[in-house]
Amino acid sequence: MQFYDNDSPYSYEDMEKHEICVYNETYFEPTAKSSVININAICKRTLTTFVDRDYNFPQNIFLINGYKGKTIVGRKIRSILRIENKINAINCSMITAPMLLGILKSKNKTKRKIEISYFPFNNDEKETVFNELKNDRMIDIYYPYRYREYDTNKEQVSPKTGWSFDTNRKQYLGYGEVHLRDFTNEYFKSYDFNNKKIYDPACSTGEFLSEFKKRHPNSYTIGHDLSQEMVDYAKDFVDESYCCNAINSPLKNSEIDLMFLRFLNSQVVSTKDASEMFLKLLTKVKKGGLLAAFGHTPFLISKEWLMKSGVKIVNCSGYDVERDAIFQYYVMEKK
Repeated sequence: MQFYDNDSPYSYEDMEKHEICVYNETYFEPTAKSSVININAICKRTLTTFVDRDYNFPQNIFLINGYKGKTIVGRKIRSILRIENKINAINCSMITAPMLLGILKSKNKTKRKIEISYFPFNNDEKETVFNELKNDRMIDIYYPYRYREYDTNKEQVSPKTGWSFDTNRKQYLGYGEVHLRDFTNEYFKSYDFNNKKIYDPACSTGEFLSEFKKRHPNSYTIGHDLSQEMVDYAKDFVDESYCCNAINSPLKNSEIDLMFLRFLNSQVVSTKDASEMFLKLLTKVKKGGLLAAFGHTPFLISKEWLMKSGVKIVNCSGYDVERDAIFQYYVMEKK
C-alpha cells in the first residue's frame, strides 16, 4: 500500500488524489470463495511496512485482536459512500475485506511519524478472514491513533458551539449513518421500550431518534445538542429537546433506559474529554440500562477502559449486509 512521506500537510484535494491511488491499488471485488488460512506460513513472509503521519489519516489504521492468537492490522480505504457522492468525507465507519492488511508484527509512533509493520495477506486470505470476522459480534475493532492538527499537535475537535445546520450537512449525515440506523433497528427490535426513556446527548438533527421511535412508538425520546441550530431543527423529531453541553446534561441520575452515544468520536471530542463525558453520562443511566456507542468516525474509548468503568459489554461490532461491511458498535449494560 502506498504510504505518506510528507513532512508537512497536503491540501485536502491532494490527499483525496492520494487516497484514490490507494483505493485503486488495494480494492478487489470479493469472489465468495474461501481459502485455508495458514497463520504460520503468513508469519514467515517478508514484512511490509506502512508509514503515515498523525496529520494525514492516522485514524484510518485499525487493529483487531485475538484472531487465532494474533492481531490483525488494517487501514480504511476510500468509502463507497464517497465514491457514490453520498458523503463529503473520504472515509466512513465501514470496514470491508480489502481493508485488511495482514498480521501485525510491530507498530511505532515517533513524534509525528507512524510505522506499521505486518505480514501481508493475499486477497483470498483477506476475504476468508473477513468472512470469519463479520459473523462475530464480539470482535473488537480498535483505532490506536488520533488525527492531530499540524500546527498545534492537538486532537481536532468540533467547534465549541457545535456544528451549524445546513441542508448539505443534514444530507451527508443521513447517508453516512444509514447502515448504523439499520443495524440499530435490527439489534434492538426484540427489546421492549414501552414507556422507556431513550436519550441522545448529541442528537444532531434528531432524525436518528425519530427513526428509532418509529420502531418503538411508545418510547420517550430526549435529544440534546451543543448547537442551538441543531436543537431548533431536532425539536420536531424528538419528544423533548434542549441545548447544552453533554457533560452538563440536566437530566437526573438513573433516569435513562437506553442512551445513544454518537459523539465520543475522533475529530468530534478529544480522547480525554470522551472519557470524562462517558463517566458523567453513565450516571444518567439506570442500573441494568443500556448504552450504545458508535459513529461516523472512530469511537475513542477502548474496550478495556469501558470494562473498568462499570459496564458489561454485550456487543462490539455491527454488520451491514448490503455493503458487506463491519463497523464499531458497542452495546453496554450498566452494572
